[in-house]
Order: sequence, then structure tokens, then C-alpha cells
Amino acid sequence: MLDVFFKQLGVYEKELQNEIRKNAIITEHKKGDFLIKNNNYIKVLKIVLEGRVRVYQESEDREILIYYVKTMESCTLSLSACFEDCKSTVNAIVEEKSIILNIPIRFVKDWSYNYKSWNNFVINTFIKSYDHLIHQYANLAFKPLKDRLLDYLISKTKEDVVYKSHQDLAKELGTTREVISRLLKKLEASGKLRLRQKKIQMLK
Repeated sequence: MLDVFFKQLGVYEKELQNEIRKNAIITEHKKGDFLIKNNNYIKVLKIVLEGRVRVYQESEDREILIYYVKTMESCTLSLSACFEDCKSTVNAIVEEKSIILNIPIRFVKDWSYNYKSWNNFVINTFIKSYDHLIHQYANLAFKPLKDRLLDYLISKTKEDVVYKSHQDLAKELGTTREVISRLLKKLEASGKLRLRQKKIQMLK
């Protein structure tokens, strides 16, 4: 699996490959496992080799989705913590069964200075996350919640069905269950979907 990681991310220096093999460990995680908890110091950079991780912030009884970390990606907020000793401002939870590459943060900064391919990985991670956050901000600022909800449902549709509870949707979109339920009823009335027991049927 590390060979795939090296190839996809362009880690071509043999010395760096050996460093990663020597100092990093690979772990497996099931859905619901926390990889990062808010207000904890980050000691390890986690890169998703396989699977998907949900990164979010929590305030009282609401959760705000920041982004998903997918295969061959890392959490930018965790990566930034590798360059200074600071606490996490987010939670990261496994969304689907995942295989994680864990690199102690003491190596991350040095590798950025010593290896071009690792420096490229760091820079590209920051750029990609910045673009994503700008897109997320634009959606929050300019797109009505009803439209964001419909777009989200379409993106999660499998064979015209979405298996998400109203509470799950509220967490994903940073609102309350009551607001989501009201919007779903409006979308149902407009013929966009049909509400079923524990699932949502999307209509073409």
C-alpha cells in the first residue's frame, strides 16, 4: 500500500521512502472511530490511504462540516499543526472503514526542507484545502439552504435512494433537525423527492 502512496503522491526519493517505512505506522479504523479530537495536541500527521474521514467543528448541539479527507489526502488543519505545537480546532471521525498512515509530526517539517516531493505534497494539500474552503464559504454565503440540501442529497444518492437521517443531514449542513425536516417537506411537495421510513427517495 505504501508503494501506491509513493506513486500517487510522487514521493520518488528513495531516502524519503525509507524514512517513511521506518518511522510511520499503518492503522485500520472502523466507522465512528475518532482520529482527531478538538482541543487535543496533534502529535501525528494522519494520511488516508483508503477510506474517508469527516472533519468538523462542534458548537453546543450543532456540527459544522469543514471537509472530507479522502483516499491519499491529509487534513490540512492537522498538517499546519505540524509546523507549530498547537491544539486541534476540529474533530476528525472515520466516515467509512479506513486505513491510515501515521507520521510523527517531528519528521513532517524536516522532510519539507529536505525532500522536494514531500514539500510538493505539503503545498498541494494546502492549496487544495484552501480552494475547497473558499467554495464552502461561497455556498454558505450565497446559496440558500434548500438548494444546498438538494445538492447534498443528489451527491449522496445511490440507486435513487439516500440513507441519511434528518439529524445526520442537519449535522452535515450545520443547521437543526427541525429546519431540515421542514425543508424536506417542501422539497417533497415540489416533487423533488419522497420521504420514506429511514430513507429518502429521490425523484427524477
